[in-house]
Amino acid sequence: CGIRICGTFEGCHSVCFALPQGRYRCQQFHAGEACIGQSSRSNILLRAIRLTTPIESPNALPVSKRQAMKDVIVSPDYTLTWTMLVLAPLIMLYHPSYYTDGSVSLVALAGASFHLIFGKFLWVQTDRVRLVFEKDAFEFYNLKDRGDGPKLEQKPSNYVAGTRNRWKYDSVINYGFFPSEQFPVICYFKETETPEWKWDRWFAAFDSYGLGQPHFFPGICNVKQLKEQMELRGVKNKPIPTLKKTRKA
Repeated sequence: CGIRICGTFEGCHSVCFALPQGRYRCQQFHAGEACIGQSSRSNILLRAIRLTTPIESPNALPVSKRQAMKDVIVSPDYTLTWTMLVLAPLIMLYHPSYYTDGSVSLVALAGASFHLIFGKFLWVQTDRVRLVFEKDAFEFYNLKDRGDGPKLEQKPSNYVAGTRNRWKYDSVINYGFFPSEQFPVICYFKETETPEWKWDRWFAAFDSYGLGQPHFFPGICNVKQLKEQMELRGVKNKPIPTLKKTRKA
């Protein structure tokens, strides 16, 4: 039998156990309490819910010290940019040719062109965009030089939510890196500061979990530094549940 959460309301969870012939048996319980029947599957699910509750990192500083922290500009990271640019000629050289004379195939040309264009785009973004951690929020700025030295300027409104690219730390309920922190192609965070009626715009409509506005951006900054600031400033995130962690909880 499979298990899935059907919905939540006022701290309660509705859990359905998949039965034969497409039927479901549903139960309701409060988070942290045992399910009706005390089934092993129910207990495993409860532990998973506890593991995925947003929590502060053990490295978080006391609130008084957070307020005294200085602003930090996260350093740019060109690793992803160089990866895309290096892949372009490799695709051209090593993609098999479908022509008898061995000339470059259209597939190789298209793939190399995509990586080259995307790599150039990432180069511009990495060179221009800066993530700044301030007293009570973090914000994305554009770094511009108008003849009197490079200065940070406020970015235009967020193209998805239509709001300023600034979010308070206590509004973030999760963040992460894909496919991994060691090679972050995409950085992610979810916040509740954006008005709820905007949460289903654009790609956010595919977020089946809801409960906030998700944001994605390429890994063009120093992720270790980003994560360190998130942790020190008490930004919450959800531990990634595994079967091993779930059984031990």
